[in-house]
Amino acid sequence: MSKVAIGIMSGVLALGIGGCSSGSGDTAKSVNADETSKQVVHKEEEKDTNVTEGNNKTETTPVENVSKEETKEVTKDESKTESRESEKKPTILMDNEAQKILSENIEAIFSTFDKTGDQYGWNNSNPADFSKLAPKLAPYATASFINGDLKDLAKKYYCECDEHFKPELNMDVRFDIEQNWADLNIVALEPATDFLNMGSQWEFGYKFEDGKWKLDAWKAKSLEKENLKLTKDEAKTLASANGNKVEYDGAVTSLEADGNKAYVFRIYKDGKPNNAIGISAANTKLVYDFEEEFSIDDDAPATQDKEVSEEEAGDADKKAEQNNSSQDDSSDTDKNNTTATLGNFNIYNEYLNIEVGGPDDNLHFHYLPEELIAKFGKPIAITTSSNGADFQYSDAIYSMSRTDGKVYKVTITGSKAASYYKNFATVKKTYEGDGVYGAFDLEETNDSEGYHLVFDNYSTARHTYTADNQEGSPIKKIVVELTDQ
Repeated sequence: MSKVAIGIMSGVLALGIGGCSSGSGDTAKSVNADETSKQVVHKEEEKDTNVTEGNNKTETTPVENVSKEETKEVTKDESKTESRESEKKPTILMDNEAQKILSENIEAIFSTFDKTGDQYGWNNSNPADFSKLAPKLAPYATASFINGDLKDLAKKYYCECDEHFKPELNMDVRFDIEQNWADLNIVALEPATDFLNMGSQWEFGYKFEDGKWKLDAWKAKSLEKENLKLTKDEAKTLASANGNKVEYDGAVTSLEADGNKAYVFRIYKDGKPNNAIGISAANTKLVYDFEEEFSIDDDAPATQDKEVSEEEAGDADKKAEQNNSSQDDSSDTDKNNTTATLGNFNIYNEYLNIEVGGPDDNLHFHYLPEELIAKFGKPIAITTSSNGADFQYSDAIYSMSRTDGKVYKVTITGSKAASYYKNFATVKKTYEGDGVYGAFDLEETNDSEGYHLVFDNYSTARHTYTADNQEGSPIKKIVVELTDQ
């Protein structure tokens, strides 16, 4: 929804077009008063002339391969047109107009970075010369933003690496604007992708200068600690952002989403279900830990072809969420159970001096389902798979083998996982002992879920620590698994 402090008339956008404006301070100062009848400027697309100020003269410094013929004369009428352009006033903006401003402006800025870098061959061994880039950014950003954030960006933009620089925004979900005369603030969402496994919320500040909106500030905030409480429809909008046809399949409590709700969607390709993804309602993270019930089999369509009323569709969605939320309403579960099952102990030392499954086993290995329930009450949820059953409690998930029904894997989640070790460096230091775990090999990996430290002795046990960043702070999940079962 727009919040406008001062009403302005509807109209004007000249974004991403042209390279010169008589309203530009440096250009105006560099033109001799006796030369008002005519100005000589370079063509915008060449962008190879530096305009400087001194003794009321216009100094043009040719850069490589720029000929004298590659200039044009600006007549008095054209100068007057540019003057009128700079005198334009801001107007009241609707959401769709602000979206267009933001989209075209960001595209123009990064296109300028790309084209200028290609022109001069900037890379790791040939760093960017910002004096050549800065004038070309003037139509799109304020001087302070160019000499601040964009100058800093130019230092690393041509790194020939996979680092992410350009915001990939979805303006159809949680988009908001606030306008106060010539100042415009925009909030937009950058949802998670397989490359960026955590979403961000961006704030953009614009100022109306020289007859157009120019970027003056930007700031991104990770959604890692946030809870957007996305609706099913909002999640569906995100899932279909690339033009995919998607169908809603249900909602699950997702371990990969730190125990939050995730909406599962079936993705279609060429009219057939191709794969499925889950989207965290908390932070847009993509998750894949839903069960086999979310099939992509053609014989099990996610929705019926027949038309249903809005009320019936709502009832069906509600029922699907109830049925797919890991049996939350089953008599065998208690979704209100907040009992903690784990205390504070050193996971590394846990099995050095005690018997697995014994009375001092803090992770409750070899427990049967009835023993877990007797000690901690009914689980929040129960899920089943080809491997067995998972009992979910507030701080951990206990996986029981289909063979003997006993706990063989414990997955510690959320804040509890973060409480054992500060970061990956602390974990590594702890595991450098020469006891039982001295024989463990360490493998460091990363995937769409995050970064992992995997300690494995290839015979009896495997410990996996997972975080959203390479430093491992905070640790969001710990999996302790007996591999000799």
